[in-house]
Amino acid sequence: MTLKRNIPPKVWGVDRVEYIEPSRHRLTNGVELFVMNSGDQEVVKIDFSFKAGSWYGNSRLDSTMAASMLQEGTTKHKASEIANIFDFYGAQFSSASSYDNNYVSLLSLKKYLPQLLPMVSEIIREASFPEEEFEILRQKKKQRAIVDADRVGLIAQKSFLRNLFGEGHPYAPVASPEFYDTISLDGVKSHYNSFYLPGRMTITASGFVDTEVIQLIEDNFSASWGISNPLDNLNNHQLPIAEKTVFIEKEGANQNAVAIGKLFPTQNHPDYPGLKLLCTILGGYFGSRLMSNIREDKGYTYSIHASPISFLHNGVFLVFAEVKTDKTDATVNEIFREIQKLIGELISEEELIPIQNYMLGRILEDFDGPFARAHTFTSLRDVNMDFEYYNKLINTINTTTPVAIRELARKYLIPESMSTIIAGTR
Repeated sequence: MTLKRNIPPKVWGVDRVEYIEPSRHRLTNGVELFVMNSGDQEVVKIDFSFKAGSWYGNSRLDSTMAASMLQEGTTKHKASEIANIFDFYGAQFSSASSYDNNYVSLLSLKKYLPQLLPMVSEIIREASFPEEEFEILRQKKKQRAIVDADRVGLIAQKSFLRNLFGEGHPYAPVASPEFYDTISLDGVKSHYNSFYLPGRMTITASGFVDTEVIQLIEDNFSASWGISNPLDNLNNHQLPIAEKTVFIEKEGANQNAVAIGKLFPTQNHPDYPGLKLLCTILGGYFGSRLMSNIREDKGYTYSIHASPISFLHNGVFLVFAEVKTDKTDATVNEIFREIQKLIGELISEEELIPIQNYMLGRILEDFDGPFARAHTFTSLRDVNMDFEYYNKLINTINTTTPVAIRELARKYLIPESMSTIIAGTR
């Protein structure tokens, strides 16, 4: 067969996602277990989600340190012994913290779960938080923060969040590496003891998950331990009036970082799918308006991006770029010029169609394989949503008109409502 290279392949539309709902189980201690059994390879991924993020803690770094310390020793094993066990069986174990939830994950061949799940259970239930390892980790994180304090991109992004939320808010990054000096081992232990508990945990198992795997999970995680705090929000912060313009001097910076944005609806809001489309048009992919103008046409930056960011309790709209120092003001002007164009003009069908195809393709990536589907499900469940969100998003992408896009821009992208944070040199 002769390939006709002058004829492009046919583009297939996406009308909805044919997702498979996970089966739901409840362990004897009340913990919910979601099972997504698919795939032919005998590989299993088990994800543990805890309502233990910085939103719930007394200190914003207690959550981060607690997640990092889980692998540093238990009542029965040292950190080196734990690492050797996972290495011996070729498994991947990780522990991570986020603003609203903390996560523990295990990826392993199914046949090794009888040896590995008891170790994971021990880590979750019996972490020992040895003082020497705590101090080493605290110093490492402080040194990392000192290095990051010289990066204008991180300075601008962190300052942007602090400007919107206020210095003490759990979504606001700490202002100084010296904050790590205030962390106490007792505080980190208290966070672990209060939040790594059955009443705050859900489990998602994906891959080759049969009845044997479900029983292993039941055997290792159905016990009760500790006393769970209520799931009510423990923080009730009043948001400040954000400053409209902030310049942070960083002497000797080779580039300036620009962060522009405002508070925004969360993923649960009915306008969010349309806003995701709007932000993609503005700066959400390589062919976006900001990339075409500020990178391709003017060469002010290597990359510029606009996106809606949704936490559980608040959302943010952010445009971010690192630019030539002498082109900072021009970049800011061009960003607002592109925003004004969305407010004042209708997008053409010619521009809209490739954006729709791009977004639909990215959605399919979120369901490509059992582990991707499980990750997507967990991300939605943690914000009290389900897979139907994606069908609403697909419908919005396929049916939203240029007039509706312009109305969203007029409602949410008001330039006077935004803050501009710049870090670098004048």
